[in-house]
Amino acid sequence: MKNMFLRMTMIVAVGVAMHMEASEADQLKSDLVGQCMGGREKCWKFQSLDQIKELVVKDKTEDSQKRVYTVALQLQAAKGSGKYAAEARVEYVKTAAGWKVKQVGLLSLKKSG
Repeated sequence: MKNMFLRMTMIVAVGVAMHMEASEADQLKSDLVGQCMGGREKCWKFQSLDQIKELVVKDKTEDSQKRVYTVALQLQAAKGSGKYAAEARVEYVKTAAGWKVKQVGLLSLKKSG
């Protein structure tokens, strides 16, 4: 009985952790809409959630005033247009209203399909 309880507790803990990761990625996607990353030569303007086919958090650092994510992205501007693989650095700052995107830095962007 004790073993069964332990297993159930572990299953619930893993499920909660996976949900937190998924909701963190979903929040990042939402926060990216309306943002630009890159400069004159290579840039991406996030216009809708549909453009972000996949977002994976590769690294995260945080202190009381700043959060920095390194993310891998699979992007597609419109149906039938090219697909792109990107890596970005998303920096948040703490405000009175909560966490807000300060900047999105483009680390790499290449056509993948």
